[in-house]
Amino acid sequence: MRTMISFDESSPQPLTKRLKLAADDGLGPPRLSPAWKIYVTESLGPDGKVFGLQEIFFSARAVVEEDSKQSAASFTAASNGQGNPCYTFRMERRQGGPMSQFRGEERILLFRSDKAGAVAKIIYSSEAPDEDVTRESFASSSDAIPLLQEEGTPSLQPPSLTAHAKIHVLDVKSQYRGRDLGGLLFSEAITALKSTYCDDDDESDDAGKDQVESLQRRKKRIYDVKCSLDAEEDVTRHGKLVKFYEQLGCRVKPSGKVQYVNNNDHETYRKVPMQIDLHPSRVDSPSKQERSRLRRKKLSQLVSSKGSFLPVQLVGSSGKLLVRSHGKCRELKLDWLLYECPAGIQFISTHGHILVAKPNGDVSVLSLEDQDNDFSELDIDIDELKTWTYFVPCHASEQDRGQFNYKDLWVMRTHHGTFLTANSFDHALSCTRLPSFWQPNGDNLSLVCTSDTPPRRHHYRKSWKFQTYEYVMTMRSRFLNFSLGKATLFQALNWVHQFPANPFHSWSHGEDFGPSLRTLSFLMAETAREEGFPDWVQLVALFHELGEAVKVLDPETKEMADSLYDWTISSRSRIVGCKVPDRASFSEFRHLNTDEVDSRYNTDVGAYSPHCGLEKVFLMWSGCEYMYHLLRHNSCLPDEGLAMIRYFLLGDWHEHYEYSALTNEDDADVLPFVSEFDALRRRVRLKCMDCRDLSDDQCKLLWEGHYAKVTKLELTHLFSWVFMLRRKLTLMGSRPLIHVQDF
Repeated sequence: MRTMISFDESSPQPLTKRLKLAADDGLGPPRLSPAWKIYVTESLGPDGKVFGLQEIFFSARAVVEEDSKQSAASFTAASNGQGNPCYTFRMERRQGGPMSQFRGEERILLFRSDKAGAVAKIIYSSEAPDEDVTRESFASSSDAIPLLQEEGTPSLQPPSLTAHAKIHVLDVKSQYRGRDLGGLLFSEAITALKSTYCDDDDESDDAGKDQVESLQRRKKRIYDVKCSLDAEEDVTRHGKLVKFYEQLGCRVKPSGKVQYVNNNDHETYRKVPMQIDLHPSRVDSPSKQERSRLRRKKLSQLVSSKGSFLPVQLVGSSGKLLVRSHGKCRELKLDWLLYECPAGIQFISTHGHILVAKPNGDVSVLSLEDQDNDFSELDIDIDELKTWTYFVPCHASEQDRGQFNYKDLWVMRTHHGTFLTANSFDHALSCTRLPSFWQPNGDNLSLVCTSDTPPRRHHYRKSWKFQTYEYVMTMRSRFLNFSLGKATLFQALNWVHQFPANPFHSWSHGEDFGPSLRTLSFLMAETAREEGFPDWVQLVALFHELGEAVKVLDPETKEMADSLYDWTISSRSRIVGCKVPDRASFSEFRHLNTDEVDSRYNTDVGAYSPHCGLEKVFLMWSGCEYMYHLLRHNSCLPDEGLAMIRYFLLGDWHEHYEYSALTNEDDADVLPFVSEFDALRRRVRLKCMDCRDLSDDQCKLLWEGHYAKVTKLELTHLFSWVFMLRRKLTLMGSRPLIHVQDF
């Protein structure tokens, strides 16, 4: 859904208070912008099949030389570049066997496809009551099966209607813990017990027979089930395992006695008796029971299908992503299993929830209880609903990738043609008509919803290749004489109206590329104004990205931007002429930079003096770097304002405190200003992600009503605000704050 912006010109309030937001559903599907036609999104591998789990998480793309004609989309069934083998998981249910120790024993085992032996297992036993014996004789018939009722608790139903089960072992190897695989095995065991005793399931369906007649023909007895287990935990972590089982629906037996045992590892454990009760589905008629059975069979088939899956975490910028329950009554953080099927992949939680994408863009999960319902509110049958659970992985290929440690980007397309994404505000899963990209990590088996896009990667790859110390020196010598021409700042604002605020986005509506850079600039300035920032911060917000106007004044820059590399676009910066931090953005491309092997530039200090201060170092040549020097040459902005413009893109410094060998006390003084300005910019960019562009008249009204006046204010008006922050600034006279610009 796109946001429409209307504008109330009669109000004196800041822009953000005058914007009226309204939903617009009549825009039609978005089209890829022309710049995106060089990128191809593929949904089929070389063999013509939908991409599966191994291709997503473990396949390395074929290495392609710059001049090679090989397809960059070819895949190899190799490792992910970090030594991880290709593997998936599968579960297997076994009954009895020569190794069984208990009557009615069953086990569910979890295997890796590339290794022998189970990585996790659950062992349980169960038995239906013998209706010809008394409850006392049944209770003493097997030590493996718990008593029907706890001591001192009155029986609520006859023994013949209650089956009994006990979980003996639940074990997950240490290297596979932390992904709720124990919860998965427990849930599968409970599902198996319910299928055996509580549900009238028939393994062989007669498709041509009447459902009610088929139900009446079966003579399966239905039971309640009481399943007991012992939560055996280390005494130093009391309650941890008990809480785990309670989250799975178990309860501590009120009359159970906690036992303390010493094992061969010289540790003391306590065994807490627990129990979970299972009941048959309460349905009004045999036909409803049959429909419920068929729904469960079609939607819940993880073990029975013996298909491949992987335990995967869905991650956003703030950790594990949320998903709304069916009916939107609550939000859940779940551990996911990616299940591979011919139509794509399914997201199934370890507790049996199934992720469903609806036509309106909502994403929710159906619990096991939801799967028993008729879904009448959705007006859909079970076969159609199942297609809503399929997501087709589509690979986003990249142009001119060369040889490097490649990080794949994928989109998850739904049955409705939308794409799975994570909302930036509440970090919950949803769907959008705009492609949203996911980055798989084979090391920790995670899917990260990222703002990264193929054009963005392409831009950063070029920046690593071109932005060397020598390149920056060349650009400084060319542009810092400010000889391109003259223009007012309002003229420059109108020039950047032809450039997108989000240059790496993948969509356009007709000729519109979304909000322009001019709209972003005014929106950021008005947000600063609304939040109470002083006038000079509002001006910094309004002018900091006007460096792209160089493409209008200089044909050579425009030609280079279109054909090779656009240095004017704002992107994460770094210091050239010294060692780049390991955490630098897109550092997988660093081998393309010749400074990396130059002994003059690959040390912590490099071409500079220790603690010389950031003012004396050279940053990547960018639009913001150019604008910093332009305003420093033409204006009386305070040092804090100039620092905001120059350093807000240097996140390695103000976010992660890198470059400590070069920084000094002056840098520490301006760091809070830079950090706050960067946070302001991030907030505004989220607001401006998909909004309507401001018209020429609206921008003129804002300029003449406020910002033209601010540029004529005396510096003394700003000095008093800075003085309150106890910063010493040099008063540079009473000339206008901003002049006509020498570009």
